[in-house]
Amino acid sequence: MLTNYKDKYAGFKIYGFCNGYFGRDSYDDKTIIASGKDWIVAMNESDRPEFASFDSEEEMIEMVEAWTKEEEELF
Repeated sequence: MLTNYKDKYAGFKIYGFCNGYFGRDSYDDKTIIASGKDWIVAMNESDRPEFASFDSEEEMIEMVEAWTKEEEELF
């Protein structure tokens, strides 16, 4: 039983395409609602859940860190 489980990434906002991990048509910003050792569920701007899985926990950590940095607009 997981009585002391704390979701490390719940509430994090991630931006844009996210390297295609959420599918080739997923360009909306998302908010992470759940994560595990090597997976994430995020809610997109249309309130639809999207799922991403990774080959390792290290890969997930690296990607989430990159995706939480909003890109500056070039105008």
